[in-house]
Amino acid sequence: MTVIETISNLVSPIYDVLWAIAFVVLIGSGLYFTFRLKGVQLVRFGRSMRLTFERERHKDGRTVSAFQAFCIGMGTRIGVGNIAGVATAIITGGPGAIFWMWVFALVGAATSFMESTLSQIYKERKEDGGFFGGPAYYASKGTGNRRLGIAVAVVLTLTLGFGFIAVEASVSASALSSAFPFEGNTWVFAIVIALLATVLITGGVRRIARFSTVIVPLMAVSWIVFAGVLICLNIGNVPAAFGMIFEQAFAPSSIVGGGIGTAISIGLQRGIFSNDSGLGTVSNVAAVADIRHPIKQGFIQSFGVLVDTLLICTVTALVILSYGSFESIYWGFGDMVDGSWNPHDGSVLVQDVAAATIGGAANVIIALFMLVFSFTSLVGDYVSSESNLRFIRDDRRIVTFLRIGIIAIAAVSAVLDTEFIDLICFTFIAVMAILNVAIIMRLRNDVFEAYDDYNGQLMEGVEEPEFRSDSITNSSGVTEWR
Repeated sequence: MTVIETISNLVSPIYDVLWAIAFVVLIGSGLYFTFRLKGVQLVRFGRSMRLTFERERHKDGRTVSAFQAFCIGMGTRIGVGNIAGVATAIITGGPGAIFWMWVFALVGAATSFMESTLSQIYKERKEDGGFFGGPAYYASKGTGNRRLGIAVAVVLTLTLGFGFIAVEASVSASALSSAFPFEGNTWVFAIVIALLATVLITGGVRRIARFSTVIVPLMAVSWIVFAGVLICLNIGNVPAAFGMIFEQAFAPSSIVGGGIGTAISIGLQRGIFSNDSGLGTVSNVAAVADIRHPIKQGFIQSFGVLVDTLLICTVTALVILSYGSFESIYWGFGDMVDGSWNPHDGSVLVQDVAAATIGGAANVIIALFMLVFSFTSLVGDYVSSESNLRFIRDDRRIVTFLRIGIIAIAAVSAVLDTEFIDLICFTFIAVMAILNVAIIMRLRNDVFEAYDDYNGQLMEGVEEPEFRSDSITNSSGVTEWR
C-alpha cells in the first residue's frame, strides 16, 4: 500500500463525518440568513449589480477599489470548479446535482453577504496602506479572542494552500496533459504553472488587483461565448438537458449510486467549491476594498455567488448535457480499468464532449481556459492566504515564505493524483465551513445592525451611505470606521 493510499484510508472516515455536519451547518445557516434578511440576495439583486459596476467615487491610490475586489473575488470563484467541478458533479451525482448547485447558490448568497460584511466591519489597515480582513479578523476582533482568530487563520491557510491551490494546479495540469500528450508533460506543465504564479504573486495584492480587473471579465465572457457556440451546435438537445437536470434532481439515474442523497450532497460540495459561500475565503478578498459602507461589499459578493453558479456553472453544464442523454455521456467517454468502466470526469470530460462537437482543437482551447481559470483562482487564493498570515504576524519574511510555499505546492500538486487532492481539499473545506459559520452566527447581529443602518440612510435620502463604528452595538473591536 502506497503512502497516498494509507493517507486516503485514514482521512476518508473523517471526511464523511465532517461533511455530514457541514451539510447541516451550511444549509441551516443559509436558510436562516435568507429569512432574517428577507431574501436580500434576490430582493436587492438590482442594487447589488449596480453597486458592482458603478463608477468609483472614492479611491485611495494605495488601496483596492470595490470593483477590483469583486474581480479578485470572481477570479477566485471562477476557476476549475466552473469547468472540471461541474463535470465531476454530473458524473458522480447525475444531472440533478446541477439543480442542487443552483439551490445552494441561492441560499449561500445570503451567507456570503454576511461574511463579506463582517470582513469589512472588522478589517484593518496595514503598514503599506492596504486593508486586510476576513474570518480570522472578525473572529478575533468581534469576539475579543485572538487565539480563536489565530486558529481560524491557520485552518483557512491550510484550506487554501493545501486544498484549493492544490486542486487548481492538479486539474489544470490534467487538462493540459490531455491536450498536449508527450512524455514528461506533467512536470513541464507543473513548472509552467509555478513560473506564472511566481511572476504575479511576487508583485503583491495591488498587482493582482490590476491583473484581475482586466483578465477576469475577459475570461468569463470568453468562456460564455465559447460555451455558447458549443451549446448552439447542439441546440436541439437543450430542452432535454434542462429536463434531465430537473427530473434527476429528485429521481437520479440508476447509474448514480446513492440516489437523491448523492445528487444533493455532490451538488452542495461542488457548489461550495465553485462559489466559496460560507467558507470565508472570498471574504478575505472583500475586506481589501476601500468603500464607504460594509454593506456594499455584502451586496457585491452575494451577487458574485449568483453569477458564478447560476450563469457560469450552468453554461458548462449545458455544454455537457446538450451533447446527448446522460447514459450516452457516462458510457461514451471513459476507459476500462481493471475490468471496470471508469467514466471521464473533470476537465477531460468537457474536452471529450467539446472535441466530439467541434473537433480536436477543442482539447487545446479548453486546456488553455483551464490554465487561465486555475491561475486566476490561485492568485486570488494567495491574497486570502497572505491576509491570514499577516493577521498572525505582519512580517515580510512570513509573506516571502508563503509565496515560496504556494509556488512549491502548485508545482508538486500538478503531478499528484487528482482524486487524492480532492479528498484532502474537501476535508479542509468541511472544517473551515463549520468553523466559519459558527463565528458568523456569533456575530450575526453586527451585520443585521449594519444593514438596518444602511437602509435607514437610504430612506433618509442619502445617495451613498457611510458607516460609523457606533452604528452597531458591538463596536469595541472595530478600528477602521471611527
